[in-house]
Amino acid sequence: MTTYTIPLFPNSLIYKAIRVDYEDTFAIDIPSKKVIHPEDLVPLFFDVFPSWFKVLMHLRETIAKMIGLKTAHGIDIQAQLDNFKGQKGESIALFHVFDRSEEEILMGETDKHLDFRLSFFSKMKEANLYQVSLATTVQYNGFLGKLYFFFVKPFHRLIVPIILKKIAKRLEK
Repeated sequence: MTTYTIPLFPNSLIYKAIRVDYEDTFAIDIPSKKVIHPEDLVPLFFDVFPSWFKVLMHLRETIAKMIGLKTAHGIDIQAQLDNFKGQKGESIALFHVFDRSEEEILMGETDKHLDFRLSFFSKMKEANLYQVSLATTVQYNGFLGKLYFFFVKPFHRLIVPIILKKIAKRLEK
């Protein structure tokens, strides 16, 4: 299966969530006889991280804590994953559910350096075929946000398609 980029959906929750300094949307088509809901995607997103990416995330947490940014330190992420229903107000690590619709769950975090939003979409394209997509928007809050995302962006653009392919393999039926 191949990932591809698409424009941000203009009527989506993420489209109007924050001022956008950066945006992308990666998608993949998944054949499935079972309905794929956006709340099915969120736990899989966290579960399919490659080990090298987990190392990078641990490094990010260490550096972020040293410079006073928000971290997921001390959060029982597994309990959050086990109990996740995709409802407004729920969280997984630093990803808070801000809103949801039938086809989208809008998550993200607001911090002093930047605000980010990540939407999980599942749309039926035709019988037994779903377009699953992850849309990201980032709003820089000053120079630190621009600097931070300068280093994060290449990894973000690399990891999101990898995660989508891993999600697709888990959901394909």
